[in-house]
Amino acid sequence: MFDMKKDLTDYIFHTKNFIDKNVCEQAIKEIQNISFEEHKFYNPITNEGAPRSKDELLMSWDNIPTKKIIMQKLWYAIANYLEIINFPWFTSWKGYSDIRFNKYNQTKKMALHCDHIHTLFDGERKGIPILSVLGVLNDDYGGGEFIMFDKYEIKFKQGDLIIFPSNFLYPHKVEPVTKGTRYSFISWVW
Repeated sequence: MFDMKKDLTDYIFHTKNFIDKNVCEQAIKEIQNISFEEHKFYNPITNEGAPRSKDELLMSWDNIPTKKIIMQKLWYAIANYLEIINFPWFTSWKGYSDIRFNKYNQTKKMALHCDHIHTLFDGERKGIPILSVLGVLNDDYGGGEFIMFDKYEIKFKQGDLIIFPSNFLYPHKVEPVTKGTRYSFISWVW
């Protein structure tokens, strides 16, 4: 018989120093030359995206040379996550999205949400993400705390990565940055 864990935090995997410091620093240098746009939340009723506040973060899907290095490492993190949870009924995944870079200047934040991201699925892929994979490229900023379940803070250091289910049981947000700029990336598994 399988004994499933009941604490939701048991399915949040935090891997410290997952991305090498040099790769993180190189990515931040490269990010300085890409274009960013305001983050928008999808509204299934209007079929459009809109920011939830004037202080939403900036995001970019642009390519940089270090993106390929990070993407290759993510495959191993996802495979490891599934091996560790060891669910006999959940044995496969079909892929993961290209990473999106997030930039939080001072006062920028991300509103409370869950990762039911419809816009990733354009017809070739169908469904919603099953796992969220989030990494932080720097830690020399103030504020910008990552909060789950209203009060559960995950403290990030440069190069850290977390993986968690992308469903309504895992609401999360990023508090406003108070000093410096916070850089992160996100990918979703389906």
